[in-house]
Amino acid sequence: MRTCNLVLSVLGAGALASAFAGPLLINQLGFTPNSEKLAVVPGSDANELEVRDLNGKTVLTMEAPMVYDWEFSGEEVQTYDFSAVKTPGTYRLYRGGEYLGNPIVIGDRVYEELAKGAIKWFYYQRASMPIEAQYGGKWVRAAGHPDDKVIVYGTDERTAAGYQKSVGKKHPKAGKNVVINSSKGWYDAGDYGKYVVNSGITVFTLLQLYENFPTYMDSLTWNIPRELKNMPLILEEVKYNLDWMLTMQDEDGGVYHKVTTLMFGGSVMPEKDGAPRYAIIKNVTATLDFAAVMAQASVVYKKFDAAYADQCLKAAEKAYAWAKKNPKAFYKQPDDVQTGSYAPGDENGKDEFRWAATELYRAKVVAGQKDKAASGYLADLKANKFTPDGAWWGNVNMLAAFRVAMDGATFGADLNKAAKKVVMDEANNLRAVGDTSGYHLPAFPWSWNWGSNSAMANNAMVLLHAYYLTGDKSYVDGAQQVLDYLLGKNPMEISYVTGFGYRSARNPHHRPSEGDFVDDPVPGMLVGGPHLGKQDINLDGKESWKCENYAAADKPALAYIDNRCSYATNEVAINWNAPLAYVAGALQAIYLNIANTPAK
Repeated sequence: MRTCNLVLSVLGAGALASAFAGPLLINQLGFTPNSEKLAVVPGSDANELEVRDLNGKTVLTMEAPMVYDWEFSGEEVQTYDFSAVKTPGTYRLYRGGEYLGNPIVIGDRVYEELAKGAIKWFYYQRASMPIEAQYGGKWVRAAGHPDDKVIVYGTDERTAAGYQKSVGKKHPKAGKNVVINSSKGWYDAGDYGKYVVNSGITVFTLLQLYENFPTYMDSLTWNIPRELKNMPLILEEVKYNLDWMLTMQDEDGGVYHKVTTLMFGGSVMPEKDGAPRYAIIKNVTATLDFAAVMAQASVVYKKFDAAYADQCLKAAEKAYAWAKKNPKAFYKQPDDVQTGSYAPGDENGKDEFRWAATELYRAKVVAGQKDKAASGYLADLKANKFTPDGAWWGNVNMLAAFRVAMDGATFGADLNKAAKKVVMDEANNLRAVGDTSGYHLPAFPWSWNWGSNSAMANNAMVLLHAYYLTGDKSYVDGAQQVLDYLLGKNPMEISYVTGFGYRSARNPHHRPSEGDFVDDPVPGMLVGGPHLGKQDINLDGKESWKCENYAAADKPALAYIDNRCSYATNEVAINWNAPLAYVAGALQAIYLNIANTPAK
Protein backbone atom coordinates (compact mmCIF):
# COMPACT_ATOMS: atom_id res chain seq x y z
CA MET A 1 0.00 0.00 0.00
CA ARG A 2 1.39 3.41 -0.96
CA THR A 3 -0.08 6.32 0.97
CA CYS A 4 0.25 8.70 -1.96
CA ASN A 5 -2.00 11.39 -0.51
CA LEU A 6 0.05 11.49 2.67
CA VAL A 7 3.42 11.36 0.90
CA LEU A 8 2.36 14.19 -1.41
CA SER A 9 1.24 16.39 1.45
CA VAL A 10 4.59 15.84 3.11
CA LEU A 11 7.01 15.87 0.22
CA GLY A 12 5.42 17.76 -2.65
CA ALA A 13 5.95 17.55 -6.40
CA GLY A 14 9.54 16.29 -6.26
CA ALA A 15 8.43 13.05 -4.67
CA LEU A 16 5.61 12.69 -7.22
CA ALA A 17 8.04 12.85 -10.13
CA SER A 18 10.19 10.22 -8.47
CA ALA A 19 7.18 8.00 -7.81
CA PHE A 20 6.07 8.13 -11.47
CA ALA A 21 9.55 7.06 -12.57
CA GLY A 22 9.24 4.24 -10.08
CA PRO A 23 9.40 4.30 -6.27
CA LEU A 24 12.73 3.31 -4.78
CA LEU A 25 13.22 3.39 -1.03
CA ILE A 26 16.91 3.66 -0.29
CA ASN A 27 19.55 5.45 1.74
CA GLN A 28 19.60 8.84 0.00
CA LEU A 29 23.21 9.59 0.96
CA GLY A 30 24.49 6.38 -0.59
CA PHE A 31 26.86 3.69 0.62
CA THR A 32 30.50 2.93 1.23
CA PRO A 33 32.23 0.21 -0.83
CA ASN A 34 32.08 -2.28 2.04
CA SER A 35 28.64 -1.51 3.44
CA GLU A 36 25.62 -3.70 2.92
CA LYS A 37 23.51 -2.12 0.17
CA LEU A 38 19.78 -2.76 0.14
CA ALA A 39 16.97 -1.11 -1.80
CA VAL A 40 13.27 -1.60 -1.15
CA VAL A 41 10.72 -1.56 -3.98
CA PRO A 42 7.06 -1.52 -2.93
CA GLY A 43 4.77 -4.06 -4.60
CA SER A 44 4.98 -7.66 -5.66
CA ASP A 45 5.98 -7.47 -9.34
CA ALA A 46 8.43 -10.24 -10.18
CA ASN A 47 10.93 -8.06 -12.03
CA GLU A 48 14.69 -8.16 -12.06
CA LEU A 49 16.63 -4.95 -11.45
CA GLU A 50 19.80 -3.73 -13.08
CA VAL A 51 22.48 -1.53 -11.54
CA ARG A 52 23.97 0.75 -14.21
CA ASP A 53 26.70 3.35 -14.02
CA LEU A 54 26.15 6.80 -15.52
CA ASN A 55 27.57 5.61 -18.85
CA GLY A 56 24.72 3.12 -19.07
CA LYS A 57 26.88 0.07 -18.42
CA THR A 58 25.14 -2.69 -16.45
CA VAL A 59 27.35 -3.71 -13.53
CA LEU A 60 24.90 -6.02 -11.74
CA THR A 61 21.62 -7.77 -12.51
CA MET A 62 19.43 -8.87 -9.59
CA GLU A 63 16.67 -11.45 -9.71
CA ALA A 64 13.31 -10.59 -8.17
CA PRO A 65 13.47 -11.43 -4.45
CA MET A 66 10.81 -12.79 -2.13
CA VAL A 67 7.84 -10.53 -1.36
CA TYR A 68 7.47 -9.54 2.28
CA ASP A 69 4.49 -8.07 4.11
CA TRP A 70 5.75 -5.41 6.50
CA GLU A 71 3.42 -5.24 9.46
CA PHE A 72 4.41 -1.72 10.47
CA SER A 73 3.25 -0.17 7.18
CA GLY A 74 0.87 -2.76 5.73
CA GLU A 75 2.90 -2.88 2.52
CA GLU A 76 4.09 -5.66 0.29
CA VAL A 77 7.74 -4.97 -0.51
CA GLN A 78 10.73 -6.54 -2.21
CA THR A 79 14.27 -5.96 -0.96
CA TYR A 80 17.12 -6.04 -3.49
CA ASP A 81 20.71 -6.55 -2.37
CA PHE A 82 23.41 -4.95 -4.51
CA SER A 83 26.24 -5.19 -1.98
CA ALA A 84 28.39 -6.75 -4.71
CA VAL A 85 28.80 -3.28 -6.26
CA LYS A 86 31.86 -1.86 -4.52
CA THR A 87 33.50 0.49 -7.01
CA PRO A 88 33.10 4.15 -5.99
CA GLY A 89 30.89 6.08 -8.38
CA THR A 90 27.32 7.08 -9.12
CA TYR A 91 24.76 4.51 -10.23
CA ARG A 92 21.06 4.09 -10.97
CA LEU A 93 18.71 1.15 -10.63
CA TYR A 94 16.66 0.19 -13.68
CA ARG A 95 13.58 -1.96 -14.12
CA GLY A 96 12.30 -2.75 -17.59
CA GLY A 97 14.55 -0.10 -19.10
CA GLU A 98 13.28 2.71 -16.83
CA TYR A 99 15.24 4.04 -13.89
CA LEU A 100 13.90 4.00 -10.36
CA GLY A 101 14.31 6.80 -7.87
CA ASN A 102 17.39 8.96 -7.52
CA PRO A 103 21.05 8.32 -8.33
CA ILE A 104 22.97 6.18 -5.84
CA VAL A 105 26.42 7.26 -4.68
CA ILE A 106 29.09 4.83 -3.54
CA GLY A 107 32.04 6.52 -1.87
CA ASP A 108 34.56 6.08 0.90
CA ARG A 109 33.23 8.88 3.15
CA VAL A 110 29.54 9.22 2.34
CA TYR A 111 28.54 9.48 6.03
CA GLU A 112 31.24 11.83 7.24
CA GLU A 113 29.38 15.07 6.53
CA LEU A 114 26.32 13.61 8.22
CA ALA A 115 28.29 12.74 11.35
CA LYS A 116 29.77 16.23 11.46
CA GLY A 117 26.43 17.88 10.71
CA ALA A 118 24.65 15.94 13.45
CA ILE A 119 27.27 17.06 15.97
CA LYS A 120 27.42 20.65 14.74
CA TRP A 121 23.68 20.93 15.34
CA PHE A 122 24.48 21.09 19.04
CA TYR A 123 26.26 24.39 18.39
CA TYR A 124 23.00 25.77 16.96
CA GLN A 125 21.28 24.65 20.20
CA ARG A 126 23.60 26.59 22.49
CA ALA A 127 21.92 28.83 25.02
CA SER A 128 23.40 32.07 26.36
CA MET A 129 25.35 33.02 23.23
CA PRO A 130 24.65 34.33 19.72
CA ILE A 131 25.01 32.22 16.60
CA GLU A 132 27.23 34.29 14.34
CA ALA A 133 27.30 34.23 10.54
CA GLN A 134 30.89 33.03 10.27
CA TYR A 135 29.90 29.84 12.12
CA GLY A 136 26.15 29.53 11.62
CA GLY A 137 25.76 30.73 8.04
CA LYS A 138 22.25 31.98 7.32
CA TRP A 139 20.96 30.58 10.63
CA VAL A 140 22.31 33.51 12.64
CA ARG A 141 20.45 34.60 15.75
CA ALA A 142 20.92 36.79 18.78
CA ALA A 143 21.93 35.41 22.15
CA GLY A 144 19.02 34.15 24.19
CA HIS A 145 18.54 33.08 27.78
CA PRO A 146 21.67 34.30 29.58
CA ASP A 147 20.33 32.34 32.55
CA ASP A 148 22.51 34.29 34.95
CA LYS A 149 19.55 34.97 37.26
CA VAL A 150 17.64 31.70 37.38
CA ILE A 151 15.17 31.46 40.26
CA VAL A 152 15.31 28.36 42.43
CA TYR A 153 11.80 26.93 42.25
CA GLY A 154 9.96 27.09 45.55
CA THR A 155 11.93 30.00 46.99
CA ASP A 156 9.77 32.78 45.53
CA GLU A 157 6.16 33.59 46.37
CA ARG A 158 4.88 32.48 42.96
CA THR A 159 6.14 28.89 43.23
CA ALA A 160 6.23 28.23 46.96
CA ALA A 161 2.86 26.45 47.02
CA GLY A 162 3.66 24.37 43.94
CA TYR A 163 6.90 23.17 45.52
CA GLN A 164 5.21 22.26 48.79
CA LYS A 165 2.49 20.26 47.03
CA SER A 166 4.99 18.42 44.85
CA VAL A 167 7.63 17.65 47.48
CA GLY A 168 5.38 17.44 50.51
CA LYS A 169 7.07 20.18 52.50
CA LYS A 170 8.11 23.80 52.17
CA HIS A 171 11.35 24.64 50.43
CA PRO A 172 13.95 25.23 53.17
CA LYS A 173 14.66 28.64 51.64
CA ALA A 174 11.05 29.59 50.87
CA GLY A 175 10.56 33.34 50.69
CA LYS A 176 14.24 34.07 50.13
CA ASN A 177 14.03 34.39 46.32
CA VAL A 178 17.21 32.41 45.71
CA VAL A 179 18.84 33.04 42.34
CA ILE A 180 21.65 31.04 40.68
CA ASN A 181 23.78 31.50 37.58
CA SER A 182 22.95 28.60 35.25
CA SER A 183 24.27 29.82 31.92
CA LYS A 184 25.45 27.81 28.89
CA GLY A 185 24.08 24.39 27.96
CA TRP A 186 22.00 23.19 25.02
CA TYR A 187 18.34 23.83 24.38
CA ASP A 188 16.82 20.42 24.83
CA ALA A 189 14.51 20.10 21.84
CA GLY A 190 12.12 22.28 19.88
CA ASP A 191 11.64 24.40 22.99
CA TYR A 192 14.11 26.39 25.07
CA GLY A 193 14.29 24.28 28.22
CA LYS A 194 17.48 22.68 29.55
CA TYR A 195 17.03 19.29 31.21
CA VAL A 196 19.59 17.30 33.21
CA VAL A 197 18.02 13.87 32.65
CA ASN A 198 18.00 14.23 28.88
CA SER A 199 21.44 15.80 28.91
CA GLY A 200 22.66 12.71 30.72
CA ILE A 201 22.09 10.16 27.97
CA THR A 202 23.00 12.74 25.33
CA VAL A 203 26.39 13.54 26.83
CA PHE A 204 27.09 9.86 27.42
CA THR A 205 26.38 9.02 23.78
CA LEU A 206 28.63 11.73 22.39
CA LEU A 207 31.45 10.95 24.80
CA GLN A 208 31.03 7.26 24.02
CA LEU A 209 31.53 8.04 20.34
CA TYR A 210 34.79 9.75 21.23
CA GLU A 211 35.87 6.95 23.56
CA ASN A 212 35.13 4.25 20.99
CA PHE A 213 36.74 6.06 18.04
CA PRO A 214 39.20 8.65 19.34
CA THR A 215 41.51 8.55 16.32
CA TYR A 216 38.67 9.15 13.88
CA MET A 217 36.98 11.83 15.98
CA ASP A 218 40.30 13.64 16.44
CA SER A 219 40.51 13.91 12.65
CA LEU A 220 37.15 15.59 12.09
CA THR A 221 36.72 19.34 11.82
CA TRP A 222 33.70 21.58 11.45
CA ASN A 223 33.15 25.28 11.87
CA ILE A 224 32.43 26.41 15.43
CA PRO A 225 34.05 29.12 17.57
CA ARG A 226 37.16 27.70 19.25
CA GLU A 227 38.08 28.52 22.82
CA LEU A 228 39.75 25.23 23.77
CA LYS A 229 41.99 24.51 20.81
CA ASN A 230 43.81 21.69 22.55
CA MET A 231 40.58 19.67 22.58
CA PRO A 232 38.89 17.76 19.74
CA LEU A 233 35.84 19.66 18.55
CA ILE A 234 33.37 17.10 19.85
CA LEU A 235 34.80 17.45 23.36
CA GLU A 236 34.70 21.23 23.22
CA GLU A 237 31.06 21.08 22.17
CA VAL A 238 30.14 18.63 24.93
CA LYS A 239 32.00 20.73 27.51
CA TYR A 240 29.65 23.63 26.76
CA ASN A 241 26.83 21.51 28.13
CA LEU A 242 28.86 19.96 30.94
CA ASP A 243 29.67 23.47 32.17
CA TRP A 244 25.94 24.16 32.43
CA MET A 245 25.27 20.85 34.17
CA LEU A 246 27.83 21.75 36.84
CA THR A 247 25.78 24.86 37.66
CA MET A 248 22.78 22.65 38.41
CA GLN A 249 24.40 21.04 41.45
CA ASP A 250 23.36 22.51 44.78
CA GLU A 251 25.80 22.89 47.65
CA ASP A 252 24.58 19.66 49.26
CA GLY A 253 25.32 17.62 46.11
CA GLY A 254 21.75 17.29 44.84
CA VAL A 255 21.03 18.31 41.26
CA TYR A 256 18.09 20.30 39.94
CA HIS A 257 15.91 18.64 37.33
CA LYS A 258 15.75 21.40 34.72
CA VAL A 259 15.93 25.07 33.87
CA THR A 260 12.73 26.18 32.15
CA THR A 261 9.93 28.68 32.27
CA LEU A 262 6.77 27.49 34.02
CA MET A 263 4.99 27.04 30.69
CA PHE A 264 6.24 26.42 27.17
CA GLY A 265 6.89 29.62 25.25
CA GLY A 266 5.61 30.41 21.78
CA SER A 267 7.27 29.95 18.40
CA VAL A 268 9.66 32.86 18.83
CA MET A 269 13.41 33.30 18.62
CA PRO A 270 15.23 32.72 21.91
CA GLU A 271 15.92 36.38 22.64
CA LYS A 272 12.14 37.00 22.55
CA ASP A 273 11.40 34.29 25.11
CA GLY A 274 11.66 36.44 28.21
CA ALA A 275 9.54 34.74 30.87
CA PRO A 276 11.25 34.00 34.22
CA ARG A 277 13.26 30.78 34.28
CA TYR A 278 13.47 28.40 37.19
CA ALA A 279 15.81 25.69 38.43
CA ILE A 280 13.20 23.13 39.35
CA ILE A 281 13.39 20.58 42.20
CA LYS A 282 16.39 18.43 43.05
CA ASN A 283 15.74 14.72 42.64
CA VAL A 284 17.51 11.38 42.62
CA THR A 285 17.28 10.54 38.90
CA ALA A 286 18.70 13.85 37.72
CA THR A 287 21.37 13.63 40.40
CA LEU A 288 22.44 10.11 39.39
CA ASP A 289 22.43 10.90 35.67
CA PHE A 290 24.62 13.88 36.52
CA ALA A 291 26.93 11.67 38.59
CA ALA A 292 27.31 9.18 35.75
CA VAL A 293 28.24 11.65 33.03
CA MET A 294 30.50 13.70 35.30
CA ALA A 295 32.39 10.53 36.18
CA GLN A 296 32.64 9.63 32.50
CA ALA A 297 33.79 13.16 31.70
CA SER A 298 36.52 12.93 34.32
CA VAL A 299 38.01 10.03 32.37
CA VAL A 300 37.63 11.55 28.90
CA TYR A 301 38.86 15.07 29.73
CA LYS A 302 41.77 14.02 31.96
CA LYS A 303 44.16 14.04 28.99
CA PHE A 304 43.16 17.57 27.98
CA ASP A 305 42.38 19.37 31.24
CA ALA A 306 43.32 17.53 34.41
CA ALA A 307 41.86 20.20 36.69
CA TYR A 308 38.52 20.07 34.93
CA ALA A 309 38.51 16.27 35.08
CA ASP A 310 39.14 16.44 38.82
CA GLN A 311 36.30 18.95 39.23
CA CYS A 312 33.95 16.60 37.37
CA LEU A 313 34.91 13.59 39.49
CA LYS A 314 34.44 15.46 42.75
CA ALA A 315 31.04 16.70 41.57
CA ALA A 316 30.08 13.14 40.59
CA GLU A 317 31.01 11.72 43.99
CA LYS A 318 29.16 14.47 45.81
CA ALA A 319 26.07 13.80 43.70
CA TYR A 320 26.19 10.06 44.33
CA ALA A 321 26.45 10.64 48.07
CA TRP A 322 23.32 12.84 47.94
CA ALA A 323 21.45 10.17 45.98
CA LYS A 324 22.37 7.51 48.53
CA LYS A 325 20.87 9.70 51.25
CA ASN A 326 17.75 10.49 49.19
CA PRO A 327 17.00 7.29 47.20
CA LYS A 328 13.25 7.94 47.02
CA ALA A 329 13.39 11.61 46.05
CA PHE A 330 11.84 11.10 42.62
CA TYR A 331 10.72 14.01 40.49
CA LYS A 332 7.03 14.86 40.57
CA GLN A 333 5.96 17.55 38.13
CA PRO A 334 4.41 20.48 40.04
CA ASP A 335 0.92 21.54 39.01
CA ASP A 336 2.10 24.99 37.91
CA VAL A 337 4.89 23.63 35.68
CA GLN A 338 3.95 22.49 32.17
CA THR A 339 7.34 22.00 30.52
CA GLY A 340 8.77 18.54 29.87
CA SER A 341 8.72 16.27 32.92
CA TYR A 342 11.31 13.62 31.94
CA ALA A 343 9.85 11.32 34.58
CA PRO A 344 8.61 7.96 33.24
CA GLY A 345 6.14 7.37 36.06
CA ASP A 346 7.37 3.88 36.99
CA GLU A 347 10.73 5.00 38.33
CA ASN A 348 12.61 3.02 40.96
CA GLY A 349 16.09 4.47 40.42
CA LYS A 350 17.84 1.13 40.05
CA ASP A 351 19.03 1.75 36.50
CA GLU A 352 20.36 5.21 37.38
CA PHE A 353 22.17 3.84 40.45
CA ARG A 354 23.61 1.05 38.26
CA TRP A 355 24.88 3.48 35.64
CA ALA A 356 26.29 5.98 38.13
CA ALA A 357 28.07 3.28 40.12
CA THR A 358 29.55 1.89 36.92
CA GLU A 359 30.95 5.19 35.72
CA LEU A 360 32.16 6.22 39.16
CA TYR A 361 34.01 2.98 39.79
CA ARG A 362 35.79 3.18 36.44
CA ALA A 363 36.63 6.84 37.02
CA LYS A 364 38.13 6.08 40.40
CA VAL A 365 40.23 3.27 38.95
CA VAL A 366 41.46 5.51 36.14
CA ALA A 367 42.28 8.24 38.66
CA GLY A 368 44.24 5.76 40.75
CA GLN A 369 41.88 6.22 43.70
CA LYS A 370 41.01 2.69 44.81
CA ASP A 371 39.71 3.95 48.12
CA LYS A 372 36.73 3.14 50.32
CA ALA A 373 34.40 5.10 48.05
CA ALA A 374 35.54 3.13 45.00
CA SER A 375 34.91 -0.14 46.82
CA GLY A 376 31.45 1.13 47.67
CA TYR A 377 30.63 1.87 44.04
CA LEU A 378 31.72 -1.61 42.99
CA ALA A 379 29.72 -3.22 45.79
CA ASP A 380 26.63 -1.23 44.80
CA LEU A 381 27.04 -2.35 41.20
CA LYS A 382 27.42 -6.02 42.16
CA ALA A 383 24.26 -5.82 44.26
CA ASN A 384 22.23 -4.19 41.48
CA LYS A 385 21.99 -6.76 38.70
CA PHE A 386 21.69 -5.84 35.03
CA THR A 387 18.27 -6.08 33.45
CA PRO A 388 17.37 -6.85 29.80
CA ASP A 389 16.39 -3.31 28.86
CA GLY A 390 17.17 -0.98 25.99
CA ALA A 391 18.72 2.49 26.12
CA TRP A 392 16.64 5.65 26.46
CA TRP A 393 16.48 8.48 28.96
CA GLY A 394 13.86 6.61 31.02
CA ASN A 395 16.00 3.49 31.41
CA VAL A 396 19.78 3.80 31.28
CA ASN A 397 20.57 0.17 32.12
CA MET A 398 22.13 -0.47 28.71
CA LEU A 399 24.57 2.40 29.17
CA ALA A 400 26.04 0.64 32.18
CA ALA A 401 26.04 -2.66 30.27
CA PHE A 402 27.97 -1.10 27.38
CA ARG A 403 30.70 0.08 29.76
CA VAL A 404 31.07 -3.13 31.76
CA ALA A 405 30.84 -5.43 28.73
CA MET A 406 33.76 -3.60 27.12
CA ASP A 407 35.96 -3.55 30.21
CA GLY A 408 36.37 -6.86 31.98
CA ALA A 409 39.82 -5.80 33.15
CA THR A 410 38.29 -3.13 35.37
CA PHE A 411 35.03 -4.75 36.43
CA GLY A 412 36.00 -8.41 36.72
CA ALA A 413 34.87 -11.56 34.99
CA ASP A 414 31.45 -12.00 36.62
CA LEU A 415 30.15 -8.49 35.97
CA ASN A 416 31.69 -8.52 32.50
CA LYS A 417 29.93 -11.77 31.64
CA ALA A 418 26.57 -10.49 32.89
CA ALA A 419 26.88 -7.24 30.95
CA LYS A 420 27.90 -9.02 27.76
CA LYS A 421 24.84 -11.22 28.02
CA VAL A 422 22.56 -8.19 28.25
CA VAL A 423 24.15 -6.54 25.21
CA MET A 424 24.36 -9.69 23.11
CA ASP A 425 20.83 -10.89 23.91
CA GLU A 426 19.38 -7.56 22.85
CA ALA A 427 21.56 -7.42 19.75
CA ASN A 428 20.67 -10.96 18.71
CA ASN A 429 16.97 -10.25 19.11
CA LEU A 430 17.34 -7.13 16.99
CA ARG A 431 19.34 -8.96 14.35
CA ALA A 432 16.71 -11.71 14.15
CA VAL A 433 13.96 -9.13 13.61
CA GLY A 434 15.97 -7.33 10.95
CA ASP A 435 16.78 -10.53 9.07
CA THR A 436 13.07 -11.38 8.71
CA SER A 437 11.66 -7.88 8.19
CA GLY A 438 10.41 -6.52 4.89
CA TYR A 439 12.57 -3.44 5.31
CA HIS A 440 15.32 -5.38 7.11
CA LEU A 441 14.84 -2.88 9.94
CA PRO A 442 15.87 -4.15 13.40
CA ALA A 443 12.91 -2.67 15.28
CA PHE A 444 10.63 -4.08 17.97
CA PRO A 445 6.93 -3.22 18.17
CA TRP A 446 7.73 -1.00 21.17
CA SER A 447 10.29 0.92 19.12
CA TRP A 448 7.37 2.75 17.48
CA ASN A 449 6.79 5.35 20.15
CA TRP A 450 7.42 9.05 20.69
CA GLY A 451 10.86 9.65 19.17
CA SER A 452 10.78 6.39 17.21
CA ASN A 453 13.70 7.49 15.07
CA SER A 454 15.88 7.76 18.16
CA ALA A 455 14.70 4.32 19.27
CA MET A 456 15.95 2.98 15.93
CA ALA A 457 19.29 4.76 16.37
CA ASN A 458 19.65 3.42 19.90
CA ASN A 459 18.96 -0.07 18.52
CA ALA A 460 21.84 0.50 16.12
CA MET A 461 24.10 1.42 19.04
CA VAL A 462 23.32 -1.93 20.66
CA LEU A 463 24.18 -3.72 17.42
CA LEU A 464 27.45 -1.81 17.08
CA HIS A 465 28.49 -2.71 20.61
CA ALA A 466 27.77 -6.35 19.78
CA TYR A 467 30.16 -5.92 16.85
CA TYR A 468 32.85 -4.52 19.13
CA LEU A 469 32.47 -7.57 21.36
CA THR A 470 32.45 -10.20 18.59
CA GLY A 471 33.88 -8.77 15.36
CA ASP A 472 30.82 -10.19 13.55
CA LYS A 473 29.99 -7.88 10.63
CA SER A 474 26.34 -8.93 10.59
CA TYR A 475 25.83 -6.55 13.53
CA VAL A 476 27.33 -3.73 11.47
CA ASP A 477 24.91 -4.64 8.69
CA GLY A 478 22.03 -4.30 11.15
CA ALA A 479 23.21 -0.85 12.19
CA GLN A 480 23.54 0.06 8.50
CA GLN A 481 19.89 -0.84 7.96
CA VAL A 482 18.89 1.56 10.73
CA LEU A 483 20.87 4.36 9.11
CA ASP A 484 19.33 3.47 5.74
CA TYR A 485 15.86 3.72 7.27
CA LEU A 486 16.55 7.14 8.78
CA LEU A 487 17.96 8.41 5.47
CA GLY A 488 15.18 7.31 3.12
CA LYS A 489 14.63 3.54 3.13
CA ASN A 490 11.24 4.00 4.73
CA PRO A 491 7.60 4.09 3.57
CA MET A 492 7.50 7.89 3.67
CA GLU A 493 10.35 8.05 1.11
CA ILE A 494 11.99 10.80 3.16
CA SER A 495 15.27 11.47 4.90
CA TYR A 496 14.36 12.22 8.50
CA VAL A 497 17.50 14.38 8.85
CA THR A 498 17.11 18.02 7.87
CA GLY A 499 19.40 19.11 5.04
CA PHE A 500 20.61 15.61 4.14
CA GLY A 501 19.26 13.61 1.23
CA TYR A 502 17.22 14.28 -1.90
CA ARG A 503 13.98 14.76 0.08
CA SER A 504 14.43 15.60 3.74
CA ALA A 505 12.22 16.95 6.51
CA ARG A 506 11.57 20.63 5.90
CA ASN A 507 9.22 21.80 8.64
CA PRO A 508 10.42 20.53 12.02
CA HIS A 509 8.81 21.51 15.29
CA HIS A 510 11.81 23.63 16.29
CA ARG A 511 11.30 27.19 17.43
CA PRO A 512 14.45 28.73 15.90
CA SER A 513 13.65 27.13 12.53
CA GLU A 514 10.08 28.38 12.79
CA GLY A 515 10.93 31.93 13.76
CA ASP A 516 14.11 32.84 11.83
CA PHE A 517 12.55 33.77 8.45
CA VAL A 518 14.90 31.32 6.72
CA ASP A 519 13.21 28.89 4.33
CA ASP A 520 15.53 26.00 5.13
CA PRO A 521 15.50 24.48 8.60
CA VAL A 522 18.69 24.32 10.63
CA PRO A 523 20.57 21.36 9.10
CA GLY A 524 21.54 18.11 10.78
CA MET A 525 18.45 17.58 12.93
CA LEU A 526 16.89 14.14 13.29
CA VAL A 527 13.13 14.57 13.61
CA GLY A 528 11.19 12.34 15.97
CA GLY A 529 9.59 10.03 13.43
CA PRO A 530 6.34 8.12 12.97
CA HIS A 531 4.21 6.44 15.61
CA LEU A 532 0.53 6.12 16.44
CA GLY A 533 0.45 8.30 19.56
CA LYS A 534 -0.88 11.36 17.66
CA GLN A 535 -0.61 13.49 20.79
CA ASP A 536 -0.70 16.66 18.68
CA ILE A 537 -4.15 16.08 17.15
CA ASN A 538 -6.72 18.40 18.75
CA LEU A 539 -4.78 18.74 21.96
CA ASP A 540 -7.26 19.49 24.74
CA GLY A 541 -9.59 20.92 22.11
CA LYS A 542 -7.17 23.73 21.23
CA GLU A 543 -7.71 24.46 17.56
CA SER A 544 -4.24 25.99 17.17
CA TRP A 545 -2.70 22.59 17.83
CA LYS A 546 -4.89 20.51 15.56
CA CYS A 547 -2.47 18.63 13.33
CA GLU A 548 -4.91 16.34 11.58
CA ASN A 549 -3.35 15.78 8.16
CA TYR A 550 -1.98 12.44 9.29
CA ALA A 551 -4.93 11.44 11.47
CA ALA A 552 -6.02 8.63 9.12
CA ALA A 553 -2.69 6.79 9.27
CA ASP A 554 -3.34 3.46 10.99
CA LYS A 555 0.13 1.90 10.80
CA PRO A 556 3.00 3.18 12.94
CA ALA A 557 5.51 3.60 10.08
CA LEU A 558 2.99 5.79 8.22
CA ALA A 559 1.90 8.04 11.08
CA TYR A 560 4.15 11.00 10.34
CA ILE A 561 3.75 14.46 8.88
CA ASP A 562 6.41 17.01 7.96
CA ASN A 563 4.65 19.94 9.59
CA ARG A 564 5.75 22.17 12.43
CA CYS A 565 2.43 21.52 14.19
CA SER A 566 3.45 17.91 14.76
CA TYR A 567 5.50 17.97 17.89
CA ALA A 568 4.61 14.28 18.27
CA THR A 569 6.35 13.20 15.05
CA ASN A 570 8.41 16.16 13.81
CA GLU A 571 10.05 17.71 16.84
CA VAL A 572 13.80 17.43 17.41
CA ALA A 573 15.79 16.69 20.56
CA ILE A 574 19.37 16.43 21.73
CA ASN A 575 18.95 12.81 22.82
CA TRP A 576 17.72 11.95 19.32
CA ASN A 577 20.58 13.65 17.52
CA ALA A 578 23.26 12.11 19.71
CA PRO A 579 22.64 8.48 18.60
CA LEU A 580 22.36 9.67 14.98
CA ALA A 581 25.82 11.22 15.35
CA TYR A 582 27.08 8.07 17.03
CA VAL A 583 25.78 5.68 14.37
CA ALA A 584 26.93 7.81 11.43
CA GLY A 585 30.35 8.42 12.98
CA ALA A 586 30.89 4.84 14.11
CA LEU A 587 29.87 3.31 10.78
CA GLN A 588 32.05 5.74 8.86
CA ALA A 589 35.04 4.95 11.07
CA ILE A 590 34.44 1.21 10.76
CA TYR A 591 34.23 1.38 6.98
CA LEU A 592 37.45 3.37 6.88
CA ASN A 593 39.09 0.63 8.98
CA ILE A 594 39.91 3.10 11.72
CA ALA A 595 40.15 0.91 14.79
CA ASN A 596 37.81 1.44 17.68
CA THR A 597 38.85 1.13 21.30
CA PRO A 598 39.01 -2.65 21.88
CA ALA A 599 37.23 -4.50 24.65
CA LYS A 600 39.44 -5.34 27.62
